This record gives sequence, structure tokens and C-alpha cells, in this order.
Amino acid sequence: MEPMEIRTLVESDAASWWEIRLEALEKEPFAFGKAAEEHRAAAVETIALRFRDAPEGAFHLGAFEDGHLVGIATFMRETGLKERHKGRIYGVYVTATQRRKGIGRALIAKLLELARQDPSLEQILLAVATRQDAARQLYRDFGFKTYGTERNALKMGSTYIDEDHMILFV
Repeated sequence: MEPMEIRTLVESDAASWWEIRLEALEKEPFAFGKAAEEHRAAAVETIALRFRDAPEGAFHLGAFEDGHLVGIATFMRETGLKERHKGRIYGVYVTATQRRKGIGRALIAKLLELARQDPSLEQILLAVATRQDAARQLYRDFGFKTYGTERNALKMGSTYIDEDHMILFV
């Protein structure tokens, strides 16, 4: 049995990422801003190009157990002149069968390690659904602080989802 590996995703990981992202959107629809229907419209080839052509300071991480992708996380740097000091975390997900093994914690630790290699980065932001208690606690464990709550940030049918906006100063 191979140990867990966390690494930057490459073009050949696109199909696996596409599948785990679909799982995330279907199983945790209140946790993500994108709908599963929107994701199904995205071609795997488009994802592969996104991995290949990631802008400087952006990366997509994958956690692999026994060679299978079981967790994902994305980091994007802002590109505008007045916002380049910031980065954002998106799309963190660990498959349901692999939870409670520290995979999410390992993904965030690696993401922060890589992000902090850029001395111009000053803060990292994220948004997390207020009903995602485990995720909110994980981010707090890494030092993220809530700086606001957006009421009705997302809407599915007649159900609204509030999001906490969190920040980590590096």
C-alpha cells in the first residue's frame, strides 16, 4: 500500500479531477457555488488545459491514496495590480469514503506551504458555507478568521445558503 501523496495536478489527472469534482457537487451541493449541471458541461480537455496553463501563482492540488485521487484543492492568486497581494482557496473536497483520515488537513497544509513560497503574498481568503462545520473548524485550526457572513450567498431552488468569508494573514 502506497502512502498518501499530495501533489500538483497535471493534464493527465484531468479525468480523475473531473470525476471527483462531480462527486463533490452532487454529494455536497450546498457547499459549492457551481452546480453539478454546469460541471457536466465542462469537457475533460478543458480541465487538462486549465492544469497545463495555470497562471503563475495558481495551482490545483490532489491527494492520492494508493494511486487514486481522493481529495482536491485549488489556490488562485489575484492578478489585478491592486489585488496581487491576495490569494484565494477554492473547491476543497475529500471523497466521503476517505474522510476523517487527515486528508483535508494535509491538503490545506500543503496548499499553504506552497502559497507561502511567494513573499509577495500577504493574505489568503476563502468562502465556506456556514453549515459546513468541519470545514470551518479546519480553516480555523490553520488560523483563518471569519471577517463576515454573506447571507443568502447561494440559492438552490428555494433554499438559501449563507457563507462565511475567512482570511489568513501570512
